[in-house]
Amino acid sequence: MKVKEVLAAFKRVFVKRKYKDILFRFVFREKKEILQLYNAMNHTNYTNPDDLVITTMENVIYIGMKNDLAFLIANDMNLFEHQSTLNKNMPLRGLLYFAKMFETYIETHGLNKYQKTLIKLPFPRFVVFYNGEEDIPEELCMRLSDAFEKHEEEPAVECVAKFININYGHNQELLNSCKRLHDYSYFVSCVRGYLKKGFGQKEAVVMATDECINKGILKDVLVKHRAEVVDMFLTTFDKKMYEEAVREEGREEGREEGRAEEQVNTERERQRAERAEAENKRLREELAKMKGEA
Repeated sequence: MKVKEVLAAFKRVFVKRKYKDILFRFVFREKKEILQLYNAMNHTNYTNPDDLVITTMENVIYIGMKNDLAFLIANDMNLFEHQSTLNKNMPLRGLLYFAKMFETYIETHGLNKYQKTLIKLPFPRFVVFYNGEEDIPEELCMRLSDAFEKHEEEPAVECVAKFININYGHNQELLNSCKRLHDYSYFVSCVRGYLKKGFGQKEAVVMATDECINKGILKDVLVKHRAEVVDMFLTTFDKKMYEEAVREEGREEGREEGRAEEQVNTERERQRAERAEAENKRLREELAKMKGEA
């Protein structure tokens, strides 16, 4: 099947499958689970899920605490995102997310950004939970300033995306502090294990689901939402294949452009050779004429 046909097929799939949540956000959809993750990341011990203020926008989850809690905690703006690819544009995306959230914060609290006195703002934290197959350290920071073409002075803006490697076997202390995160990491690792053994995508997900249920891993999610989880995982595989098809289409277009350019260059060379041959013929004819007259 040609690349364009593959892309068309995937587009038809995605029209039918409008899954807005990836598995990570599906696993952490309840406040009590998000609170567990919040505590693990911030080394806190809050127990009331209703203390959380959660806003989901696109692929990220903004997590804050109600203002009646400790000042430092109440004024943290936690931005969590999950990624299975090492996207170097995350700091740029983070900057745009924070701009929207600070604007909302100012409007919600009735603050006047034109006043002379300093407006106090929550402290921004941008964490990317990474579980891709590319090998990275336990933690990795990406900075918006790395994208700037000039590095002559301190930039006017900066945004830091902190990647946390949550692949099973990494950041074990964090995983042990948050059972939900541990179980999610184990489940993904289990699926990959069956894939490496040569099982098909659906078989690998189904077998990993059965194994994790038997071991009490994500049991509440996998038993109640088994079909949804399988579909989410398969959609993720489709998305990766779709993205690869898009990249291949770009490479194919590049190759086509290269072939077209090569054909143009070849045609130009042919025309130059014809003009040179015609000029040589004219000169030979003039030379013969001159010799005849002599």
